[in-house]
Amino acid sequence: MFLVCIWIFPAWAQDLEALQQRLWQEQEAREKARDKLVTLTKQERLAHTRLVALEKKIADLKAERDQIQGSIEKLRTKQQKLQTRIGELHRQDQNIRGEIQSLLPKMWEVLIRADHLKAKVFDSWTEADRYMVWLSALTGTARQRVQELCSVQDALEEKRSSLESIRLSLVASQKDLDAMGRKLTQKRVQFLDQVHSLRKRKQSSQEELADLKASIDELKSRLEAMNSRKFWVQQGELLWPAQGKVVVSYGGGEEGRFTNGLGFSLAQGADVRAVSWGEVVYNDMLRGFGHVIIIYHGQDYYSLYAFLSHTSVRSGQKVEKGESLGQAGYFPAAQGPGLYFELRRKQLPIDPRSWLATR
Repeated sequence: MFLVCIWIFPAWAQDLEALQQRLWQEQEAREKARDKLVTLTKQERLAHTRLVALEKKIADLKAERDQIQGSIEKLRTKQQKLQTRIGELHRQDQNIRGEIQSLLPKMWEVLIRADHLKAKVFDSWTEADRYMVWLSALTGTARQRVQELCSVQDALEEKRSSLESIRLSLVASQKDLDAMGRKLTQKRVQFLDQVHSLRKRKQSSQEELADLKASIDELKSRLEAMNSRKFWVQQGELLWPAQGKVVVSYGGGEEGRFTNGLGFSLAQGADVRAVSWGEVVYNDMLRGFGHVIIIYHGQDYYSLYAFLSHTSVRSGQKVEKGESLGQAGYFPAAQGPGLYFELRRKQLPIDPRSWLATR
């Protein structure tokens, strides 16, 4: 029996170990979050560097686009001049055609009278020379006009070809310009989306890191408090004194009785356990409450366990969280085996529901 009692691993030590484990996990998570934040910061810087390079490339492409735009304007000016020149050549062509048209009747007359001219006997050399000069001039004018017409038509064809080449160049340049604009816009939007996503993830990581730091600070505070065995840090985490049905709620018992705690209906012989570590300061009968145990937890906090059939601890004994105090006896409010439980601070009752763990 002595060997069995020489060391019982205290429940508060288990809580302390669990709290330490949570602290380590939170610290490990914080390190991971910090590494993630460093990685995201590097990625953000790299994306910013690439964005600067892209901006430079965009500036270069804009300069190239401006050059293309300038070339397009020059081509359009040249196109307008060519169209003007083509109009002039077209009018010249029409004039020459008109002159040739007016010469055709005279040429036909020359052809018709050619045979007569061959047989004609002129009265004098002067008359013959006048006819020959007239025929030569008429033929030369007709030949010159035909040559001019051919030259104008060749020039028209050349200008039309140049005009078509310019038109095709303008279409190709405009396509290149439009494609370049779409490419620049797309790349800029992609990089801005990437930078925005990185900054959003970085902000999320910073918030996560801040939350982890706050959690770690809280855990450290609780760990320090548990190391110093401060009762108040266990609010919301106290063990339930027994496992049974609650038949009396805080503030809802009989008038003047059982209004400052919780009442339980329990099985016959059910264990009653300490909600936390402390020292038994009362273990005796108390009028109206049967056999009562009161435990002092420090910092002016007390817990009371009433209507016990018998107890397994003694006054002055140190108890641990979850340690058996005895067995439930008859509880009038339960009309059978049960327990009445209270929490107090400086003799003032506290609602146990805000201190007991959720179940």
